[in-house]
Amino acid sequence: MSIVLHPGFSTDLQSLTSADLAGISGGFDFGQTLRAGNAGAVQGAQIGGVVGAGVGAVSGGITGGTAGAAAGGVGAIPGAIAGAAAGARTGATAGSAIGGATGWVVGAGYDAGHQLGAW
Repeated sequence: MSIVLHPGFSTDLQSLTSADLAGISGGFDFGQTLRAGNAGAVQGAQIGGVVGAGVGAVSGGITGGTAGAAAGGVGAIPGAIAGAAAGARTGATAGSAIGGATGWVVGAGYDAGHQLGAW
């Protein structure tokens, strides 16, 4: 399999400088998109941390309570409490990372779509 390129097609963009692109009216502003992504990442990380902590606490509580009950029933409540605490910490960490990444993509994507006239 070979790739055939049209003779008029060039992948060389080295002759364009950022100063040339900045002078174009209506050009795409990558810096603005990056800033929007970064702002979205902060908000996403905050929201993800809260949601992750809640989900982690519930799943950790169930897991710890089940393990405590299996150990003779006496440990069900302490197991649930310990499991909820550990789950909340883990969930907050994972939720912050996932929320931050999602927030960045949403923020940057919205800005890029807006600049390109999609909405």
